[in-house]
Amino acid sequence: MPRFYLHISDGKQAEVAIDAENAHAAMNDGLNALSTFACRNFPPPDDVSITVLDDRRRKVGRMRFSFDIEYAEAVVM
Repeated sequence: MPRFYLHISDGKQAEVAIDAENAHAAMNDGLNALSTFACRNFPPPDDVSITVLDDRRRKVGRMRFSFDIEYAEAVVM
């Protein structure tokens, strides 16, 4: 099975090797990892992203979540 890498950036840098059938499956694995991270660390850091790299460390794709929370002026906190 082909090897891919998830390069994770959230202010710190980390890289995780994964095995996936193809680039599409690797992107899906990256999205699942990003979703899990966002749910555990809500709200997540502003610049959390996962870049999926192939076995030669070429970029397959990049994903990130953006959260925008806006309160109406009339709401008292």
